[in-house]
Amino acid sequence: MESASDIRFLDRGALAGYVEENLWRMSEEEALAVLASPHCTASVCAELAYSSRLTLHYPIRLRLVEHRATPLGQAMKFVSHLYWSDLLRLSVSMQVAPAVRRAIDVRLIALLPGLTLGERIAAAKRCSREVIGHLLFDPEPRVFSALMINPRLVEDDLVRLIASERVPPEKLAIVGGDRKWSCRYAIRLALVLNQATPRAVAASQLRYLSRRDLSDLEEHPATSTYIRRCIEKISAGRSTA
Repeated sequence: MESASDIRFLDRGALAGYVEENLWRMSEEEALAVLASPHCTASVCAELAYSSRLTLHYPIRLRLVEHRATPLGQAMKFVSHLYWSDLLRLSVSMQVAPAVRRAIDVRLIALLPGLTLGERIAAAKRCSREVIGHLLFDPEPRVFSALMINPRLVEDDLVRLIASERVPPEKLAIVGGDRKWSCRYAIRLALVLNQATPRAVAASQLRYLSRRDLSDLEEHPATSTYIRRCIEKISAGRSTA
């Protein structure tokens, strides 16, 4: 029987033969070495996945979900047995098959209500776009602040959130004070248009808007008296400049 350190030197045929001959007595370390081999095929992954003895070991279940060669049915079977932190990592890994990543997203979303505040904050910083759509509406402002640094968050996500009737003033203030996002024109305009935006935040965006948008806002019946007066001052200043 080969040692775990020797398995990496086996070619495809030798590796398949080794697994077939030793599956019944293979150790966790040896199974992980097989999965780490560049010659590990779908049939080899399937043999390991069908071994109830080997898949009792968490690292093997994790590696089978992660491995591109694992048959989809087998990979998805183990998704529900993974820790949320590993699910989070695998959900954005391009090494994982797209169908498996989608299953992971579904599992992560189901787990969100049971995660602690700290776990949701950690998830918000690096989760997938599918999970972003759910965390945008997390009631805790600290989760939303963490989401703002997620590299997968895009402008359209925030514009849709700002336009939502569900968004609280605290989140609008966070967006308005964010250096990266508050300078985007579509976000500036969306903040001003939302009646729930704190008036100081909305007013701070006005000087960056076009004459046409300011004119439309001034004429809109829902625009507050305070914002209308701010627009008048800006327009007067522009006309004398």
